[in-house]
Amino acid sequence: EKEAVNNMARTSLRNYQAQFNDRLDMTKKYKAHAKIGHGFTYSKYNTLMHFLGVVQNYWRNPDLSNISVFGKDIRALLAISSQKIFFEDHHSGFYHYGPFEISSGGYYSNTFYYDLAVAQSLDECAPSVAIARKGGVNDLILTDRVYEFNYLKGILESVFESAGGVQFKTDNEVLNLSLLSLMLDFGLYQRFFGLLNLHFLNELQHKGDTKELQVEVANLIYEFDRKNSADSITRSRVEELIYETSYKFLVNKNLDLRSRQFKLIRMLNSDPDYQSYVLLVKIYMSLCNINKSVEVDYYKVKCDGEFRIIIPRNFSKITSEYLEEMSIRYTFSESNGIMKYDDLPIFDLRPHQPEIDLYRVRFDPATDVQSMVKYMEAANAFRVMDESKEQYIMFVADNALLIDIPGGDRRQMKMQVNNIPVEIATIFFNEAISFVPCFKYTDSEDVILFTSRNFHFHVDNGGQFDVNYYGMRHELIELLTSIETYVDLNDNHQFKEYKLSELLTESKTVFYFPDYLMQVTNRHELINLMDLAIRLRNIPFFLLVFFYLNRTSIDIGVVERGKNILGPWREAVIHGLGEGSIRKNQHYTEIFERQFFDLNQYQDLPLDDFIDQLCENFTKYQRFVDGQYQIIPRAKQREFLKRIICAEECFHFSEVGTGKTKVILPLLCQAFLSNNTDVHRYLTRGGKIKDTLIVLVPEHLLTDARAQVYRYCLNLNFGENYRVYDDIFALKHEKVSFSTSRFTKSKVTKQIFITSFNQLKKALTDDVIGKKMKAHREHVLIVADEVDDFLDRNKLVFNICSNMNNSFERSTLDLFYETSGAAYYEKGCPSMLVDSSENPRYWKQLYEKMRAIFVEIQDASRSINKSFGIFNEHTLRHCMTNISHDIEGYKSLIARPYESVNRAMSGSYYSDVERTIFLTFVILTEDITKYDELFQNERKFISYEYWNEHFIHQLDFDDLVYGHEKLSEICEKHPEAKDGLTRFLYEIILRRMEIRDKSRSVNSIDIIFNFDCIGFTGTPFLDNYPTAAYIRQERKDDIPDMIDRHFYSYTSEKLPQDEFQRRFALFQGQNSNVMVRYASSDFIRQSSDEMTTLEIIFKREEETMDATNVFGGASGGNGSGANTPAPAFNAIVDLCGIFKRSSIVDVAKRIKRHFGPDRFHYLYHIDQTDNSDRVLCLKTGNDIQYDEEFYKYLCKTYGADLRDRIFFFVDNRNVIGKDIPFQLVYQKHYGQALFTKSVVIAHDVDDFSKIWQAMGRSRTMNQTEFSIYKSDIPNELLQPMSVGGMRDIKALDLTRLLYVSNCDRKMAGNISSIYLTLIALFNLATQNFYYSDKIVNVFLDKMENTITKKVVGHENELTHYVLGRSVLAGILQHILSDKFKKSPEATVSEEILDRTKLEELLRQIVQQKYEQRTRSGDIFDDLILFLSGEQKSLMEISYTKQHQKQKQKQQNKNQDSDAMGLFDERHRFGVSIPSKLYFEESRKGLEDQCKSMLNMPFHVPILSLDYTVSGRCQTINVYPTMQFLYSHHIRQEYIDDKVRSIISVKRDFDEHYDIFIDTARQKKQELEQGQTKSESTVNSNGHPSIQDSIHVNINHVRQNPQYTIAAIEPGIYVIGMKDQFNSFDLKMQRLRKHVHYIVDEMGFVLFDRTASQSVDEFGPYFIEQYIIMELLSKHEVAQNVLDYYRDHKETLQRGLKSYDEKQGKGFVCWRFLINETAKAMAAAAAAEVANSAEAASGGASPGAREDGRQNDSDMESVSKKMRQEL
Repeated sequence: EKEAVNNMARTSLRNYQAQFNDRLDMTKKYKAHAKIGHGFTYSKYNTLMHFLGVVQNYWRNPDLSNISVFGKDIRALLAISSQKIFFEDHHSGFYHYGPFEISSGGYYSNTFYYDLAVAQSLDECAPSVAIARKGGVNDLILTDRVYEFNYLKGILESVFESAGGVQFKTDNEVLNLSLLSLMLDFGLYQRFFGLLNLHFLNELQHKGDTKELQVEVANLIYEFDRKNSADSITRSRVEELIYETSYKFLVNKNLDLRSRQFKLIRMLNSDPDYQSYVLLVKIYMSLCNINKSVEVDYYKVKCDGEFRIIIPRNFSKITSEYLEEMSIRYTFSESNGIMKYDDLPIFDLRPHQPEIDLYRVRFDPATDVQSMVKYMEAANAFRVMDESKEQYIMFVADNALLIDIPGGDRRQMKMQVNNIPVEIATIFFNEAISFVPCFKYTDSEDVILFTSRNFHFHVDNGGQFDVNYYGMRHELIELLTSIETYVDLNDNHQFKEYKLSELLTESKTVFYFPDYLMQVTNRHELINLMDLAIRLRNIPFFLLVFFYLNRTSIDIGVVERGKNILGPWREAVIHGLGEGSIRKNQHYTEIFERQFFDLNQYQDLPLDDFIDQLCENFTKYQRFVDGQYQIIPRAKQREFLKRIICAEECFHFSEVGTGKTKVILPLLCQAFLSNNTDVHRYLTRGGKIKDTLIVLVPEHLLTDARAQVYRYCLNLNFGENYRVYDDIFALKHEKVSFSTSRFTKSKVTKQIFITSFNQLKKALTDDVIGKKMKAHREHVLIVADEVDDFLDRNKLVFNICSNMNNSFERSTLDLFYETSGAAYYEKGCPSMLVDSSENPRYWKQLYEKMRAIFVEIQDASRSINKSFGIFNEHTLRHCMTNISHDIEGYKSLIARPYESVNRAMSGSYYSDVERTIFLTFVILTEDITKYDELFQNERKFISYEYWNEHFIHQLDFDDLVYGHEKLSEICEKHPEAKDGLTRFLYEIILRRMEIRDKSRSVNSIDIIFNFDCIGFTGTPFLDNYPTAAYIRQERKDDIPDMIDRHFYSYTSEKLPQDEFQRRFALFQGQNSNVMVRYASSDFIRQSSDEMTTLEIIFKREEETMDATNVFGGASGGNGSGANTPAPAFNAIVDLCGIFKRSSIVDVAKRIKRHFGPDRFHYLYHIDQTDNSDRVLCLKTGNDIQYDEEFYKYLCKTYGADLRDRIFFFVDNRNVIGKDIPFQLVYQKHYGQALFTKSVVIAHDVDDFSKIWQAMGRSRTMNQTEFSIYKSDIPNELLQPMSVGGMRDIKALDLTRLLYVSNCDRKMAGNISSIYLTLIALFNLATQNFYYSDKIVNVFLDKMENTITKKVVGHENELTHYVLGRSVLAGILQHILSDKFKKSPEATVSEEILDRTKLEELLRQIVQQKYEQRTRSGDIFDDLILFLSGEQKSLMEISYTKQHQKQKQKQQNKNQDSDAMGLFDERHRFGVSIPSKLYFEESRKGLEDQCKSMLNMPFHVPILSLDYTVSGRCQTINVYPTMQFLYSHHIRQEYIDDKVRSIISVKRDFDEHYDIFIDTARQKKQELEQGQTKSESTVNSNGHPSIQDSIHVNINHVRQNPQYTIAAIEPGIYVIGMKDQFNSFDLKMQRLRKHVHYIVDEMGFVLFDRTASQSVDEFGPYFIEQYIIMELLSKHEVAQNVLDYYRDHKETLQRGLKSYDEKQGKGFVCWRFLINETAKAMAAAAAAEVANSAEAASGGASPGAREDGRQNDSDMESVSKKMRQEL
């Protein structure tokens, strides 16, 4: 309870007194929970006891590092440096504690919030343990320890006293700072400061003076801040985080990745230097408290792309946060010490402590119209530094508001929003939004409502507007709640109830004259408008927003059942929630019905008339310009809408730029929300009435699609209860279900979900959503935009994977290295090594595969070669969208797959591990700098023998192993050493690499088969599949076309040119006069960097323009056919991702540099975080929103010349479907295209669909010219400049080649797409949405020769389920036959598939998929070759590209990722301990039930293995504690009924422990009795090879766990969490009498009572310990020990005998144990050889001494040979 009250410490308790009155219940009982598999784990961060144990035992070890003790995650330091402390004499020392789980819903609700959890903002300061709640029980989730002050102080004193006055040997800054922090917090600094090895302590004049120390620490922090200009981290932000972690607990469950705490943690994790910084800040906080001093604070603002420190004269925390936020969101610059925005000076930074002030500005209405708001006031305005005038700038919702007050007279105030003149006005919108103060455009009647907490409204206190009219103590926005969905750190979708006040942001809403319809683009905009309505005291406005918000929310609620909501607001809330009958209040009905379009009145209207009515309504949403609405649906669009609704085909083609997303999609959604009889009759698609619509779009179009649906679909059918959700995972919530479902009593009539392709697939892998969907799928209709992308054969599948550790032997790693190297350096297969392996055939095939991959990546874009998804720190700092996987993905140094077109994707593994392994070798070879940090951490484990073999002639051993020179620097100075260094690191990386364990996958074909679908696309090339209706009706006739294919052209048809052009013209539609030029892009492969490539393109385009003008000008670009000067290009579409590593600022600089400062004024681009349209001012660097208002400003400034002043840059993520706005408006107004000429960089992209999509970013294709840069164009197909410039695209031979091959490719698919079709049919047969892989790691099965058996089993399974059902067999036969008919090969096209051939073909498809097929010499060779598409070998080289967009959970400790996925229900279990007085019971030490429960071992092994040594088979069993089960480190399969039964039987804890010891020993005895002497595995030297004899029987431990192991006796070990077993707490362990030594995963020995120094005797050097370590940790020291045990056991034992253990126990002290011994032995051997030679030479003459020099050379050879033998 004391910890719970801590968060009131900074404020007066009086503020919270009301929260305690009559609401406390001090008799509430506790129930302490350990919930295993529910998303919670015991903290792996707070490892204080482990840290102190390591420090005490390794005080004199100079090699001690923070990485080996803490890992890389900053959260470990946050937890250790900010311990939760209590003061209580006679306490056992600590107790277990954690957050409290509190239901935020009803009795059956599964929505919880967690009091005392970091980033859980509860907005309530009373401790929940004493608040009276229903149930009267505190549900405590045990996650961490809380220490008693004196207990911890005593441990610290013992640690420091045991040093004996000797200074801490390691100079590791993080470790020393951690100890300094603890010394200060526990009052030990004065006594023990001399023990620390910190350089700045030695520079202090008075080392024990804390004030002098504070000054020094402050200087260090300031120096760090000054140098760090890459991000916005400040001391105050870190202080806040440290303060929060000091009284809250870090748990993954419900930790929102969008929270400011997580974002800060993510930034701190991006750079290892922040570990020292966090500790310095923590020390500074302690010193401020000790010295009772005031902190000197500063601002950190971003100027010119870098952060800089400003120490103001007067500091304000609020100002600091605001400046930081604004300087990140808006672009500021600095010139001569003056900080500017858009060339307006705002701050003078030249003084040492400048004045940094923000201002308030009052706005008075410009008209005489009055309202209850008398005036507005804006806070946080920047004043322009100009004494001659009064000007202010304020920022709101990505808009800059410039305020000019001539002569200080507010009545003459002038304002501009993004340079557009506006004025303050009070407008009567309508009865629902009456007399609202707003910003009105001076040149039109349109208005803006800005919502921001920086705007304050002065409400009249007189008459009806008396303040008592509001009548409540709290603002209403604080009394309303909403359930929101988010993704937590476990990658699970969670729900949390927020107060609406916690969700407030800023927004801008434009209302168009004359209808003033309220149109919003997202939910946050609605919440902001609701807050505005409340502050304006405008109940009708509030209710209108409430109706909208209710339609988009999972659930809107009220705090404490609304008892604090009074007066008319109470009635308004009741009506807003729909709890009262809206129709009963005639007044409300009359007001609001007019604000909603009543579509239900058209129930019986014929479809054509109904569509006309929809289109008429549609115009009312548009801007009214020049006497008409800006967008009026054309006749062709109306016809297209009708065709989508009525046509038999489910998918439809409409040319690029015909308004599919902005017109057709919203009209279709409105039609669905109506009850029109014709519409819903057609939408049944032969099935049941549809009440759920899922709008499906590519990821990058999700924001646009949501905006369109929100704009047009929230103001329909007043009083009807339908829903529009922007997240498909809302379906996980109990309150969101289907109207006909038996699981809900919901009265919701219809629902729309807006989601992306992959999000829907991911949702279908979720059991909760899948169960709901399965029961209701016939009532679901899916609308897919860009359906060709949805069915792209390379993007079909989405996997959710769990991963496991690999078990690569060193011999396997050697083979991977040599094979990768041979492929990379284009050498032959390493035959000698391969032939000696167990499976030479596999390695030879792998070599061929790697060669093919190498050729592929060399043919790809030049900028790809060194990317492959490995980030660098610069990328991480500036990528605002990255998540923890990005950071740790960089640090794990494993290659990542591609997304979109060859764009590296974060947070994923390759499903093709062999590809990953090779690409990792490529990166390691070509960009070794990325591995500097890894090398620094691992270099001390380079053995003397490895040095002797690889570096003896290049590098000194001590310099290599103990030096500080970076890896990249060593390789630069000694290039001949690079091979040995890369081999060393390559093995470390691969040993730690995770491989797939199991997965669930959903592919696009599953969705087509299970749901009725309709959709549209601008590039209609897609494969053909049966629809859900076809399957539902069990049809057996030919599969109908899903889309009109009249314009397809296949190679097999051999069309005449005029017929091809006719079909191509059908495909073009209205874009019938497209003029292009194909240009070679082969130069890109030789380009040195991305910006050089851009410069070459600029120059080539200028040369082309000059040459075209010389040879007669351009033709056709304006549609007239007349020769006109060739236009300069003003658009680049980067289709293949050439510039993916460059920022938009880099592009802007290159444009200015090449074209000069006056050619282009603005650069259009698409924001990478939210896909919004932006323009960057090339003059000022100002980056602002490209919205309608700014477009109007550009037109007003430049008129028709606008296209000459703006350059358009479209990156490869936004090629598909992204609409660059205002092109059609510009064309209509000025009669010319906004894109004059567009350069499309296709390069290695051969897909004509994608090229056409890239061209389609110009919505005026007939008036835009195109240069298409393409690689490998045959010379005869290139267009010489001498024959003129542009030509009609359909007349070019290259167009035909690309178009025809595109049709062939889409029809044929590839092996992966046809295999996924088989999987989708299998899922249909088994009635599943997802497929769980049976063959998980193909490469392992191939390596181990088990693949054949598994593939045969898989073939049999598919044959049984797919061909065993006549309907499914018929579908497969139709699909394959349709493909074969289009083949240009007669042997394929004429083939008739019968049942026997179909089965054989199915089997061969599976064999080909898993690379097991051999040529059969018959028709099946031709069939498989045809189905393989472009693939011409047995190996599917581009296999990974089928998984481009998979996003997998990362569960890898090596990456410091700690995702705790939810276990399947059958694997979950929990233990609950009730307690009346929890704190009192924690006093008892051993009798504390929570301690005993967490320490309790389970007598079912979690790891069991056999190994053979000296001819005898031995067994090792490792048993987990409850606390270890309650961690991130276990596999769910361990939890079964046998494990549950151990805890389910009620026993005394002593009995549990006795049973464990007896059972473990009994198992050991049984195994020993059954053991017989076996033939030992012997290596080439005759020594037993332990590694080859290890056989793992059971392993349910994840890769690289953090653990400590308590050794009971040989073969019996107990594994606990890292902080669980240590010498300090051992007295509170019931196993204490049985524990002989304790070690951790790094090999640190924390306790030892054996005094053994033998590898064959039970103790810290016992070989069993390192076998366990090798299996679980893959640590280099374990591998070294096992190698030495095999090859140099005598050396190993000799080293132990001579080792005095001053540096600590265990082989973790390898340097002192073995390397020094080996060096001494080598020196002795060399001396012996030298003495022998000298004795032999005797007193040689000078001439003989010359011969002696030759003898010296011989001695060196002998010495080297002896060292090698050693």
